[in-house]
Amino acid sequence: MILFLLYVVLSTSGLVLFKLGSTGGGISLTLSKTAFGFHIPVLSLLGLLCYMISFLMWMYIISKSDISFVVPLGVALTNLAVLVSSYFILNETITYTTIIGAALIIIGAVILNLK
Repeated sequence: MILFLLYVVLSTSGLVLFKLGSTGGGISLTLSKTAFGFHIPVLSLLGLLCYMISFLMWMYIISKSDISFVVPLGVALTNLAVLVSSYFILNETITYTTIIGAALIIIGAVILNLK
């Protein structure tokens, strides 16, 4: 269960950090060779690293768990975590339809896992 929660945190962090890095500003790495250059914000690299680690964790979790239980729960928790962190960290607005949609996703995950 701790591995699963760590997956949700890393996946959400990866998405949020990648978004923060894509908005510009901050420190960036620049690779250039003559006419072509490559500019990567450090926050985007950190987000990519978090997301890659979460992907590897997800593959492990799926291999050891019942996929019909883990996938809906993982999607629901990750969506909820992204919604909350986008509000608090990215200062995005949350509408009533967003809240209703998130609630439906969570309700759907619960219904799928009723036995």
